[in-house]
Amino acid sequence: MSEAKPFSFLSPIKNPPAYVMDPDKKHLEVTLDVEYDTNNVFSFEKPHNVPTHTRVFTSDITKEAGNTLTGPTIEVRPGSKLQIHTHNKLPEQDQTEPDDINFPYGFNNYNIHTHGLHVTPESPGDNVCMTIRPGEEYHYEYDIPADHPPGVYWYHPHKHGSVALQVGSGMAGMIIVRGPFDDQLKEMGVKEYCMVFQNIAVDAEGKVEDQKQVAKFPNSEYNITVNSQYCPIIKVKPGELINLRLLNATTRSSINFECPFFAQMFIYGYDGNPTENYRRQGGVSLAPANRASVLLKISEGATPGAFYYVQNNSVEYQFIPHYKYHNNPPLFAIEVERGEEIGAAIYMPTETAERTTPPPFPESLRGGLLEPIRPEEVTNKRTLTFQANTLDNPEKYYRGVNVTIDHGQFGGCEVVNHWVELDAVEEWTLENESEFPHPIHIHVNPMYVYEIEGDDPLDYTLELPFWADTIQVPPHGHVKFRMRFKDFVGKYPLHCHLLYHEDGGMMQHVKVVRDLKEKDDWNNNQ
Repeated sequence: MSEAKPFSFLSPIKNPPAYVMDPDKKHLEVTLDVEYDTNNVFSFEKPHNVPTHTRVFTSDITKEAGNTLTGPTIEVRPGSKLQIHTHNKLPEQDQTEPDDINFPYGFNNYNIHTHGLHVTPESPGDNVCMTIRPGEEYHYEYDIPADHPPGVYWYHPHKHGSVALQVGSGMAGMIIVRGPFDDQLKEMGVKEYCMVFQNIAVDAEGKVEDQKQVAKFPNSEYNITVNSQYCPIIKVKPGELINLRLLNATTRSSINFECPFFAQMFIYGYDGNPTENYRRQGGVSLAPANRASVLLKISEGATPGAFYYVQNNSVEYQFIPHYKYHNNPPLFAIEVERGEEIGAAIYMPTETAERTTPPPFPESLRGGLLEPIRPEEVTNKRTLTFQANTLDNPEKYYRGVNVTIDHGQFGGCEVVNHWVELDAVEEWTLENESEFPHPIHIHVNPMYVYEIEGDDPLDYTLELPFWADTIQVPPHGHVKFRMRFKDFVGKYPLHCHLLYHEDGGMMQHVKVVRDLKEKDDWNNNQ
């Protein structure tokens, strides 16, 4: 393999190339092929001059940009149609399923999940039970509802048995549902930075061919990149307002950082869902799969040349032996631009930014699907428990087979664990019986989180209540939320977004039906 192109530390941040929908046409076609490609990324696991050779999403725009480790951004609008054309260009492999489906297998098979989008879970939409094998093509179609919340979503593979390895290879990208507030910020001249956090789990040869690399990955938190760049830098001006669109696309690491000392932070969206107003916070916390939209206001009195490393002060959990630890590896840096030097390390301001403050919180971000759910609306209640046995067999555990929901593992795509009637409003309690947190994701509908009990390892979890599609359940704690099962019937999963836990069986299926009598018909046909 040829020597890799060098990469730099503290290079200017680059947004991933984007497919942008014409607001007038309300239709976008995207190509996301899957193949092996050669890139380079910083990693403590390999020499710096060794290239990576991993499975990635490829498109003309990412190849032209010279980097396919992070997928292209897809920008759509409410009330539009998105089509994704994909061709599996990976080599043929043995298609025999193992006796235990909750074991890593089928690394050259995939499908595509549009994480967080409120769309149908049935083909040709967000069906994660279908398989695209080597040589096959598939054409996804998604009708984005007219009342879809604007915000940050994402896409990644979701073929059970290969999810962790493929996402750990770089197969992920951002989706942004644009709305009037995006147009307003653009007209104001607010710069937007799309930031995809990943930990590419390469070995010393720059490859990802064993899921154990993803599951164990002892230095995962030190290998986090932003848009495949290691600790890129954002340069700002005093008084400037910037827009950060954040996505934790890592397989297992939390993102937890505080606001720079020369700035103020205004969160206006979480997991794609707009907040009811600006949330003034001292930092941002993102469990795996979480996203946030953040306006960062740089102080007008910020000192030219002021420099801040945004460090990931997350809590990492190691499993054998049981312990947890803090660390502070850098994620990215922010520097206040400097002008002419007028003394020893004293600088005049560079060209001053137009004094901008966050605009009034727009009415366009409120209401619709995200009206608060009152207790009297609830039509049913459920409790789920989550287990993780790390003591039975360590080698098995690292491949994910000792993780369960309600003491049972995923039973396959033909199994339905929860039957729900369309338009039901339910209250769920998630109880964590293990010693480390589990970020639990449910497809299709957002959850209205109103109670979190336990030692939350994240410092800046939003003040309750808030909307999310992935919620981290603290060790030996619980989370309660309410959910409206709106608009779409069909079968879809709930699972842990520590992705080797999903592959290992910490997953169940929900089936939404128009009439619960369908459950009897289903059971009679099994």
